[in-house]
Amino acid sequence: MDYRSKIFIYSGIYALLGILLARQLIHQYQYAESGMNVLPIDFFEILLFSLAIVVFLLSVITAYVLARRSKVPISFKKRFNFLIPAFVAWIILFLLLTQNLAELTVPVSLILYGLILFNLNRFVTSRLIYFASILIVLGLIAFFFKSAPWFFLVLGFSVLPIGFGIIARRQRIPEGRSTAP
Repeated sequence: MDYRSKIFIYSGIYALLGILLARQLIHQYQYAESGMNVLPIDFFEILLFSLAIVVFLLSVITAYVLARRSKVPISFKKRFNFLIPAFVAWIILFLLLTQNLAELTVPVSLILYGLILFNLNRFVTSRLIYFASILIVLGLIAFFFKSAPWFFLVLGFSVLPIGFGIIARRQRIPEGRSTAP
């Protein structure tokens, strides 16, 4: 399996686990289960934001390990064109939370993720442009359906990456095989 498709599959799985954990924490906070409701709301929001950062870092570390195992060097240009926009995206999301605009974090995060992948398109694979475009459109649609943020989180950060990874894996031509008759 191509390491790039594995990266999308693993990051989708990590995101799904992180989303389910965040959903469980919010449920416990809302319904006073497990003593979660005694936490101040600011601390609870920081806890959820930290969970998102841990999932992101786990995905980045997995991508690094998979690329290293496949003996494909990741150039400074690729790292720069991913990490700098990702860092700016995290700052934007944090600022949205500090301005009490939490309902905008899901659509904005989907759009920013799509734009980051759109930027990486020229370094990785041309198929990435389709995935990035779907994420941007999904983020725009999420602006109009603010009552369903969990649906858009699961769809944009886990179902679509896993699906994209599986499709990319199946479309990959095994090495040594030619397509010429």
